[in-house]
Amino acid sequence: MSTVTSAIGLIGLSPIAQRFGYRPSAIQKWRDRGRLPKSDLAGLTNYAEVIAELSEATGKPVTKEQLLRDTRKAWEAKE
Repeated sequence: MSTVTSAIGLIGLSPIAQRFGYRPSAIQKWRDRGRLPKSDLAGLTNYAEVIAELSEATGKPVTKEQLLRDTRKAWEAKE
């Protein structure tokens, strides 16, 4: 299981969706695919940073670097 999948599962779809102004179904796609959008890898968005911040309250924090690493691996595996 990717860090992205587990972090989103622990935090919940709604809190993340609310933070970005998205619907939970958009965040569900990230969770199901185990990756964040490519825009985060390019530095155009800060999804990993915010998810890392939100994960601190779960007692099982993840880092921005872990989220980006797993996102990069998932995108590379797709290509």
